[in-house]
Amino acid sequence: MPILVKEATDADIPRACEVETAAYANNAASPFLFPGPFPPDSRQQRINRLIQDYQNDPTVKWMKVVDEELGEAIAFAKWHIYDTSEKASKAERPLIFGEGSNKEACLAFFGGIAKKKAAIMGDTPHIYLHLLHTDPKFQGRGAGSALIRWGFRRADELGLPIYLESTPDGHKFYEKQGFEDIEVFALDLSKYGGGNEPHIAPLMLRGVSKFSE
Repeated sequence: MPILVKEATDADIPRACEVETAAYANNAASPFLFPGPFPPDSRQQRINRLIQDYQNDPTVKWMKVVDEELGEAIAFAKWHIYDTSEKASKAERPLIFGEGSNKEACLAFFGGIAKKKAAIMGDTPHIYLHLLHTDPKFQGRGAGSALIRWGFRRADELGLPIYLESTPDGHKFYEKQGFEDIEVFALDLSKYGGGNEPHIAPLMLRGVSKFSE
């Protein structure tokens, strides 16, 4: 079945949230970062925040992969294009954690990786791959790779590096795509009810390509 990469719209965000939830269903840190219980409208709150972000932040570009036969979006990527030093210097966003999240743990993890990004990238113009999710039912179809190729083309057009934070499960995928490790962020989750092993986020970079225009 052929797939097609297209720009997503506000109307696609509910499906993006559905795919995000499915993709993170077995994430080892989720029970400690987001233990619940969640209010009935927690999904809608997430949708509303992402739509507001899309409408108000001109650096955001949502892309989707559509299964043309099914007419259904099966993967999404949220990119931030910081193509000037000014945009890059203002890249850090406010962190909002809804009801049902462990706010202390979330601040330690998401706040920690945000500080790492700021220290590493600073005001260097770059593209940031904030989110990439594939519906588990459609993994192995090349949807994630197609979204990465879109980002590479955009980065090459602009002559920019691409930065991301990976999960342990996604690390090999990004390595295959050409990203390199630059650092690892590790958080001790034992104080939040986790085990003895730290939760890690590999911090990865794809440098400016020699094919950049």
